[in-house]
This record gives sequence, C-alpha cells and structure tokens, in this order.
Amino acid sequence: MNPQISVVIPAYNSKELLQRCLKSLASQTASLSRFEVIVVDDGSSDGTMDMLHSFAQNSPFKFNFRHIPNSGPATARNLGISLATCAWIAFLDADVVAHPNWIQRGLELIEQNPFAGGFEGKTEVNNRHEQTAFTHQTENTFGGRYPTCNLIVRKVFCHFYTKYRIPFREDTDLAFCILESGFNIFFDPHLVVYHPPLSPNYLRPIYLAKRYYYNGLLQRRFPRRYKKELDIHRIMGLEIPHLKLKLYGMFLLFQIGFIGSLAYIPWGVTPAIYAGSVYFFAYLYGCAFSMLKVDARSRKIVDGLAFAAQIHIVPWILYLQLIKGWLDFRQETPFSRHNWLNQIKFPVAQRPHDIILVSTADWNHPFWTNKQHIALRLAQRGNRILFVESLGLRQMTPSSRDLLRIYRRSLLLLKGIREPVPNLFVWSPPIIPLHRFNIIRKINWVILSKMIQHYSRSLHFENPILWSYNPIISELADDLKSSNIIYHCVDELKAAPGMPAKTIEAQEEIFSRKARIIFTTSPNLYKTRKLWNSQTYYLPNPCDYEHFHKASQDIPTARELQDIPEPRLGFVGALSRYKVNGPLLRTIAERYPDWHLILIGEIGEGEPGSKFDEIAGLSNVHIVGPKPYQQLPNYLKGFQVALLPCPINDYTQNMFPLKFFEYLAAGLPVVTTALPALKDYKDMCYWCDTDEAFVESIRLAIEDTQSRPDKIRKGIELAKQNTWDHRVSSMLEILSKHIEYPPENNI
Repeated sequence: MNPQISVVIPAYNSKELLQRCLKSLASQTASLSRFEVIVVDDGSSDGTMDMLHSFAQNSPFKFNFRHIPNSGPATARNLGISLATCAWIAFLDADVVAHPNWIQRGLELIEQNPFAGGFEGKTEVNNRHEQTAFTHQTENTFGGRYPTCNLIVRKVFCHFYTKYRIPFREDTDLAFCILESGFNIFFDPHLVVYHPPLSPNYLRPIYLAKRYYYNGLLQRRFPRRYKKELDIHRIMGLEIPHLKLKLYGMFLLFQIGFIGSLAYIPWGVTPAIYAGSVYFFAYLYGCAFSMLKVDARSRKIVDGLAFAAQIHIVPWILYLQLIKGWLDFRQETPFSRHNWLNQIKFPVAQRPHDIILVSTADWNHPFWTNKQHIALRLAQRGNRILFVESLGLRQMTPSSRDLLRIYRRSLLLLKGIREPVPNLFVWSPPIIPLHRFNIIRKINWVILSKMIQHYSRSLHFENPILWSYNPIISELADDLKSSNIIYHCVDELKAAPGMPAKTIEAQEEIFSRKARIIFTTSPNLYKTRKLWNSQTYYLPNPCDYEHFHKASQDIPTARELQDIPEPRLGFVGALSRYKVNGPLLRTIAERYPDWHLILIGEIGEGEPGSKFDEIAGLSNVHIVGPKPYQQLPNYLKGFQVALLPCPINDYTQNMFPLKFFEYLAAGLPVVTTALPALKDYKDMCYWCDTDEAFVESIRLAIEDTQSRPDKIRKGIELAKQNTWDHRVSSMLEILSKHIEYPPENNI
C-alpha cells in the first residue's frame, strides 16, 4: 500500500526527544505502510544525524532524512515538504509524542472532510510537575492556535514563509494563508500529541519576549486576522485576543506611571506614594499571575525571586521588540490570496472565488431556500461570500409581519457584517423598498454600491464574482464593474404578489444579457432566459439528502403528530394563496374525513394577508405552523403521503418546488398537481392534471402496495443524485469554463 500521509519533522539539537517521537510513530495503531516520515536536521551538533542513520537501518515505516545548515524551521519544513510523496502533510515537532491513534485519526479526518484545508489537533502538556516560570510548553486545547507540533495540511498549501527565522509565528502565517484563501482548518480534540515542558532556563522569559519581533511581520501580512484571531484565551466564556500582550502592556504602563510620578516629589510625596502603591500591587499581581502556571510541587523561592526581578524587564523587551518588528517590516505587503495561489501553483479551475451574492431572502429566515443552501456550500468549499440580504422587492404592507421585519433589519444594519459560518459574511443593506420608482432605485444603488465596495475592500476581496438572485441590479453591476456576473434565476419573480412587475420585466432582460452565466431551476425559466443569453443552464432545486433521508430510518415521529390518526397527508412550505390551492385541500378533507391533512408552514409567508378560510375549522385539517429545519425529518416520518397541492398560475408554472426531492429523500410517495417542472419525473411521483386525479392519486398512494414501493425506491435514488453538494459541484464546473480569471503573477 502506498503511503497516504507524510509526516514532516524539523529537528535542532533534540536527539533524545526526536528518538522518542519516532518511537511513538512506530507504535501507531494504523498500518505503518499508510504513512511515511521525513526528518530534516536543521544544523544540529548533538549527534542527531548519527541517530537518524542508525534509526533508518531498522525503520518500520518508510523513512527519509536530510541535513541542512541551520536555517530555521520554516526552511527545514519546506525541504521536508519537497521530499514528501503524499497529498497530505502531517507536521510534528521533534519534542512531542504522538498518541497511538494519531495517524489513524488523521486519515479519518481527511476522508470525512474532503474540502478542508487542514486539521489542528489537541496538544497536551505532559509532565506538568516539571513546569516552572522558566520552562516553556506548547498547549492547544481549544483550537485556533495552529501549532505545527500537531497540524495536518494539504501538501499543495504547505509553503512556509522563510522570513520567519526562528520557531515562532511561521505556523500561524501558514494557517492564515490557508484561511485567507477560503479553506477551513478544523480543530479535532481526538487528534492528540503530548508536549513536555522544555528544560528550565532563568533567561527563558527574556528569550520568549524577544520572539515577539516577528509579530510585526505577521501583523503587516494579515492585519485583520492579527487583530481579531491571534493568541485568543478563553476566560469565563469570553474570547480575548492578545491577552498576554495586554497584561504585560498594563504592567508596563504602571511602571511608566510610577517613574513619571517621581518627578512630582519636589512638590510633595503623595503622588509618588499613590503611584508606587498602584505599581506595587500590580507587580504582585503580575508575579502571582505568572506563578499560577506552575505546579505547586515545583514552586521554589529562587524561581519566585528570579521572576520577580525579570518581571520589570520582560515587558520592556517585549514591547520594544514589537515596535522594532513593526518598523522593520513596514515595507511588507499584505497577503494576497491571488498571488499566493499562483505561487503554490494551485490549479486555476479549483481555486475558490470571492463572491458578492445578492439574495432575495434573508440569511436567518427560518425557511431556507436555494440562496442560503448554495451560499453555505460555496463557503464550505473555500469560496468567500459577501451575502447581501434581500433588497425588499415586494411592496411593503402595514402588516405586523412587515413592520417587525423592518425593525429586525434595522438592528442588523447597525451590526455591519457578521460571519455566521467561516467564509460567509452577511450584510443587511439599508434599502428603500420602492423599486418601481426610478429615482428611489438610483438612490438605493448608489448607497448599495458604495457599501458593497467598502466591505469588499475590508474583506480583501479580489476580482469578485457578482452572483445575483435579484434581476433588477443592472445599475449596481455597472457600478461594481464586475467582469464576472452570474444570474441565478430560481423563480418568475414578476408573477409573485406585490412585486414591481413592470420594473422586473424591463430590468431582467438587461441584466440577463450582461451576465456571463445564467443558472435556472425550471424548464420554463431555462427556455425563456436562453433567448436572452446562450450561456444559460438548467439545474433544478436539489435537496439536503442526508438530512431528509433520516425520515425513512428509525427516528421517532414528532410528538405533535402522534395523537393524530393515520393516514396523515402532509405539506411543508409557505402557506400562501399563490402557492397552495386552498379549495383543493377542502375537497380532500371533505371527501375523506378519515384522512388527516398536516400543514407545516407559516400562513401568509411571501403574501401578507393570505387566508385559508375554506379549511379553517375542519376537524381533519391541522395547521401546525412553522417548524425548525432540524425537526422536519421527525414530522415527515409521521406522513403517509406528501403533497404538493399547488395552483397552476404564472408563478408555479415556472417553479421547481424545493420540497420535491426532500419528500423523495424521506421515502414518501409524492402527489403533486401538474407542475411543468415535475412532468419529467412522473415515474417517481403521482403527477395530476385535475383535482379529481389529485384526490384519486392520494387514495392510490395509500392503498397501492404493489407500485408504491417501486416509486419510493426510485424516488430515493433520484434524490440521492440531486443533493446540494452535487449541484454546487456542477455549478463550479460550469463556472470554471466561463469565468474570466485575472492574469497570473507571483509574489
């Protein structure tokens, strides 16, 4: 078996510790043929090379090693990476011991997360009784620190920045390169190594303080991440970046205040006494804080005295090094994702994109549609998304629902952009929802374009793609000067209630002709948009197969349904007149009083004022309201038949119902009205062109024990082929053929 993961270990004068590390790799539970080990001796003088020669003669796994003049860990790791033969690199330090399950767990993570950039594991300090204020130990128990003593990364990303000449910040720099490029680094507490404290040295606090010189380089390259994500400590549920620097800085200010107060002695000793008292208590606090890290058995008076002396010096050294590094690296340019991906020769067709996604729905809307699902999957694949929430196409009404929405959007506007999941930034724009007036539309576009440009710069977007579900943003597209425009047409918006139909009709053709690609979700949308743009593709709405397929497995039925007799006929979705045929539901309920209709959704969603008076009060109709997405499989579990009782109108004739594949994934027979988009799927459902046929098909779906299982089996297989992940893969493949990429240049 060829190795699947390459372990790279730099070493410098750590002969005995390195030998122990190699022995821990020889004791892995995973087959030793599944990994290789590469050691780079970074100019050691303690006999490390002799030990490596000896180990290589009897190595139980594929083993390689090299010797280089002392050049620092970044250079040493780069050499090790160049010798690696596997697609994934696992980094260890010479002084750690890998848990016996370390390789096996790493291989499992790689298999489970094919789109990940890397994985950081849990680094535990062993031999805690050896800790003192003058030892040094790496510990990572919550993630977000990315130490290369326990880090697994795709080989294509493994290029260390060699300006870091000591073992400090070069690993954080690599992690920030990966994260800035859009790929995730997942923390896994079961990927464990053990890190012993280094031997005590009374000068170690000073050595460690000097390292902060390289903070200047990291800050210049990654200003945003440096400020928000570096050295985070968790205290009482709060995440505080740069806590150590802040504590030392506070102590330094106390010292400066005390020294400055001495100037007031000729005019009275009170200020000096006051400042001296503050400094003295701060000094005791600083000593106590540092000594808290030390195990009670190893506390020594001499350690306390030595640290008490150094606590005056260390803050000065640390902050002088910070300033020196900040000045020395002032010519360093900020990290560029485009340049870095060129440098590591990452395939152009596989590169993540920066995407400005203009949605027609809000991110936190309880009923997710195409927009949120697509945005989430794009972000999971490394694409950075600025998700611009709904611009309010529908005419506002004085209903309580619309007024509440205005209030919520106003609060979100004050928050600026937020990041609910990695790589996805959500913004609620300030929009006047009167798009039918040309002057209002122009004002909206001016505000919108300026704000989007501002946020794009702050997120360091490069050559962003404009991906819009809104067809009336032609003027915005001109302002953003994007050469790559995608129009994702999922509905016939002009046919929905309350929409500025004339404005949409006029603007949509203009925008469609500007788009580089149009994605459509129904055959009718494809046919009409194809007339405007030859690069139009039909990709129907898919489903979250794994989630909804749970309903066909052994999960409990929702408690709310258990007291309702079978057979239960279910519908999940917006309960609006233009989407749900109320008279048809009444016909079903009255003709078969033993059948129980379960309607899950919010009345009036998308059409304020919608009412279903014709079914109100019927004992076998149960309107149970909207339900959380995570609970929907439990409700579908209680259905015997799933319904799509849609009226046939200009909107639904161009609609591919999102629930179709979800119902099939749940293993339910589906009865639908004659929606044109579902005509090609007659073999997997009951497609009915009259109300009578609809009612009769429900009876067949309940009673037909011969053809029903075949329909269900075919439906499940079809749903399995139409997942969000498959759909996004298809979109990215199409996108790679049409998107215009910036010219390549290297750093």
